[in-house]
Order: sequence, then structure tokens, then C-alpha cells
Amino acid sequence: MATAKLAKELNITTPDKIGVLEELTKIIASQGTNIEALCAYGMEGKAVFYVVTNNNAKIKNAIATKGWQVKEIDVVMVDLENKPGALSELAAKLKSKNINLKYCYGSACTSTCPCRLVLNADNSNELLAALK
Repeated sequence: MATAKLAKELNITTPDKIGVLEELTKIIASQGTNIEALCAYGMEGKAVFYVVTNNNAKIKNAIATKGWQVKEIDVVMVDLENKPGALSELAAKLKSKNINLKYCYGSACTSTCPCRLVLNADNSNELLAALK
């Protein structure tokens, strides 16, 4: 069974260079903040990080001192049972409610812990309602 909740994600844009992941994660750790989800990519000289933490306010302030761009957006965080077909069932719910995702990312471990997904759509409240 999936559990879903609204969350805030930080979208951080930095220069695309060696060591920026270490620099960012060091800032997050130095604030005593835990990363709950992360996605990153580099393109056209910039690195973009999507990060959900347990204290975005602390991170936003620390990152602002680096001169990096940071904005906070609404997302839905979903913990799915880690079993075959769980994501397909979730996707079917979204399709039946006519929800179009902008993006999603996630992680999984062995079958003893849930699969965590971060979903973004035009309307996070509608997305959350579709998953109930």
C-alpha cells in the first residue's frame, strides 16, 4: 500500500563542475539536515539538483550564501511497497484521474523497505488526491 504526502523540494542550480555534489552535500550535512530524496543532472554548463530535506529553510539560507539559484516547489512524496507491480498500480491511478506528471524520481532498497518516489505535476493537491 502506498502512503503519499505533500512535501517541499529545493531546486538548486549550480555551475556544472567537479566537486559540486560534495560541496552541496557538505552544506546540507553541516546544517544537521538529512536528505530524504535527491535527483541531479548536468546540462549546458549547469548542474541542477532536486533535493527534499527535513529542514529546507536551513538549507535555503546556507545555499544563498554560495550565490547558487534556489527555489522551493511543491511535490508529492510517495512510499510504495517494494514489490513487482507497485509502480504500475500507482501509474494506473494517475492515468484514471487524468494526472500528467512533469517528472518523477525515486529509489528502492531490498524488499524490507519501501520504494520512495518524488512526483511533480501541475497541481500537487490534485496529484495527492488521486493517490488516496
